[in-house]
Formats: sequence, structure tokens, C-alpha cells
Amino acid sequence: MRVGAPIPGGELVHRSRKGAPPGLNIRRGGKRREKKKKNNIRTMVLVVAIAFLFLFTPAQERISNQLEKWLDSLLDEFGPAREYPIYATYSAERNVNLLNPHSQSMSFSYELPIPSERTDFGISDEGHLLTSGELNPVLYLQDVTNMVVHAEGGSNYVQIPLHEEYLTEDGAVILDSTSEIYWPPVGQNSDRCSVDRCVIWQGNIPPGEITTLVVQYDVIGSSFTWWGGDRAPDEAPRSSHGFSIDNSNSGTFDDYSQRSGRLNTMYDQFGSHKQWYDRDSGPSRNWAIDGTNAVVVELANEIASSLSPADEDDPYAFAHAAFIKIRDSIVYSQGLAPARSGPSCIVDERGDCDEQSNAWMSILRTRNIPAWYEFGPMTDGQFSGWEPHAWANAIFPFDTDWCNANGIVLDACFIEGEVDVVNNRWLLHTPTTMTEWIETPSTLGEAAYDFYRPLSIGCVNCWTESWETIGEPEITGGTYRVPVRIGE
Repeated sequence: MRVGAPIPGGELVHRSRKGAPPGLNIRRGGKRREKKKKNNIRTMVLVVAIAFLFLFTPAQERISNQLEKWLDSLLDEFGPAREYPIYATYSAERNVNLLNPHSQSMSFSYELPIPSERTDFGISDEGHLLTSGELNPVLYLQDVTNMVVHAEGGSNYVQIPLHEEYLTEDGAVILDSTSEIYWPPVGQNSDRCSVDRCVIWQGNIPPGEITTLVVQYDVIGSSFTWWGGDRAPDEAPRSSHGFSIDNSNSGTFDDYSQRSGRLNTMYDQFGSHKQWYDRDSGPSRNWAIDGTNAVVVELANEIASSLSPADEDDPYAFAHAAFIKIRDSIVYSQGLAPARSGPSCIVDERGDCDEQSNAWMSILRTRNIPAWYEFGPMTDGQFSGWEPHAWANAIFPFDTDWCNANGIVLDACFIEGEVDVVNNRWLLHTPTTMTEWIETPSTLGEAAYDFYRPLSIGCVNCWTESWETIGEPEITGGTYRVPVRIGE
């Protein structure tokens, strides 16, 4: 029986900081009594002036706009927010627990992903190609420097090779008296990895017993924003070459089909397929992402009609407006297995991390904008707790004139970034998510189906996983806040 993953999710909200924030330089004490009378008079004059001005429509509009700006600033500074480190080095331990509830021995096989290095270009080690023939270097956002596994209670600690190196079942390494591991190539057979590089843990569980695989990862992570907008966190690193995207330099829908290279490839492999990842292994269809659903199409049309005339042909502007719509209208909620589809999430107005990602990507598929999954565990800003997580990736073209002005080859002129709706991370990577796998193209999302179901075993509800941070993470560069906002 192929078993699906435990229900992922996780909205991590930090409380707002008490008292004055750093940098405000508030003065305390002093001769405050002497100024009290003058301050009271000034306050009264200000209140009367505001009341008088609100009687006149032109002034009312100007004041309303100014107050809105002030309120936005106050919310950014003092409102609820998630706090992220700029750089972090940490170790995390994962426990995969399998229970045999039967009265006889039970066999199992489990695929453990081997994380890839993550860059600002997915897993690619090549950045923008310049018209000069040079390649801009990529920035490494995640580097798993060490991965060690052992069976709980066992003494054989096995170092997993993180790069192109394979071990077939014939040479499997014994972990304990009941299990072994090997790391084969990707393939269709049961002794091959289903979707990407992996470690296969297999064996037999005695009746009524639990077997546990312990995995330790050592990780170096960095924040990064692909977004060049005013509300992008200033502290998060950006492209050292200034290649961040916003409404002023984004391209058009036609750029996906008219340019060659990766932009067009991802359009063919993801964007052009409006229905994606069938969760039903039988003859019926249960698409996680569905850009043909009437509810999704209606919402997409509503979003498109809200754009300014200058943004009507801009996939970036459409995707950002869809992000805000889903973020602000869907209540975070867990509890369904399988997870809600994009249309169901929109209709129910509730969903967890992968369900809200399904909703956002469904809207994008109505306009053939390529978007795909990213999976891995997520922790908070203090690395105090972990849980499974799922979010999205998308690719957006830069404007042709902007590409030419910056000396970038047109076919390589795009950004490829992360979008996490439930955590308000628009084109933002943080070191608090550990990327295990970024979806690779398959016919209609079969790779995502297999990734969600890494375990073959003869029972149900007999698999649990847990994560914890080992030791103290090393946080450098400081931290920054991403406000929990409504509207933008």
C-alpha cells in the first residue's frame, strides 16, 4: 500500500514586540511638566484642524490617503509579524517511526529524499546569461553540508553522499537486524527512487514493535528576495546585480511562448497544463490544481478585471494580485486528507499550506502561468518547532526593454522564485524552511503524487514523523519582520 504523507501545514505567527522598537531613540524623563500645557494646546489645535478639514471632501480625501499611509507604517512596525533570520546555520534531527500493529512480521520500504543545493535559480548552478557571454553566478540559499542516518538503538551511523553517487540494493548497508538502506538512481522499479535522488530504507518490523530511522542534517541557509517592490524586506539579500522584479520591469504573457530556453520549457511543462496532480489513483479525477473549474475561472476573471490597464498583460501583476486575494480571503485550517483541491479551498474559504498553494496555482493556470510545488519542513524564527510544509514556485519574465538595457540574453531574462501564501512570503526564501524537493516536470503531476506517498507498507495510520533542532542554531546578519497584512 502506498501511503500518503502526514497532513502538512503550519502558520507561524510571532507576537508583536513589547515596548519601543529598536532605533526609535525615545527619550525618557526630562522637563516634561513645563511643556505639558503647550502640548495640550497643540493637541487641541490639531484635533480641531482635522475635524474642520474632514468637513470638506477634497481635504477629506487627502487626509484619508495620508492616514492610510501612516496606518500601513504603524502596522509594519508594530503589528503582528513573523520574524526571520537573514543567515542561519543549524542541525536538525528527523525521526521516521513505523509501527507494526499486526501479529506477524510486516515488510516496508520508505523513500527518504536527499536534499539538493538550493539557489536563487531553483537547483541550477547557473544564473543569468549576459549578452557579453558571461554567466552571472548564482546565490546559494541552502546548502546541506552533512546527512547521516542510523536506526534508533543501532550503532551503524551511515554518511549519505549528497551529490551524484549511487548504491544499488545489491550493496545495501545494514542498519540493524531488521533494516538496511541504499541510494539508487531514479527509475520506475521498486528498487529505484521514484522522483529524485533518495535513500531507500527497507526491512521487516516484528509484530507489535516500532522501528525508527533517525536522520540528522547540517544546513547553511540564507534569506533571499526576488521581489523589488516597496514592501519587500530591505534586510533580505537580493540579487547582487540588481535583478529583482516588480511592476516596473515585468514582462508580458506572450513572453512565455515567444522566448525559448527555460521560460518556454516551464511554460510547456507546467503552465500549459490547466489540470495538475490527480490525487485519485482510480479512474475518477481529483485534480489538486484545476484551472478549468468554473469557480476558479470566475475568481481569476475578477482578479484580472481589478488590474490597472497598464497591468492587464502582465503575468507578474496578475499573480501578485491572486496571491493577495488568496492570502486575505482564505482562513488557515488543517484537517482534511487528502488535502483540499484549489477549487475546494476557494469554495470552503479555508485551507492549510498546500491547499492554499493549490488555490493560488489553480488561478495561475487559468492564464497559463507556470507554477509548481516545493516541499520540506518548516520551523519558526527561533528554530523551536518543526512541521511539514508545502509552498509554490513560479517563473516570471522581465520586460524586453529592461533585459536589453541590462545586457541579459532575452531567453534567460526571468526570475524563478518561491511563493508561500499562508506565511505572506511573496517571492521570498527564508532559512526557516528546509527544501527537500522542488517539483520536477512529469506528464500531469505524477511526480508530486509519488513524492506525497513515499512509504510502502501493509497497514494504515502506522507512520509518524517528528523533527527537532539539535543544539543552538547560529544566526548571523540579524533578523527582519514580515508583517501579517491584509491588502497591499
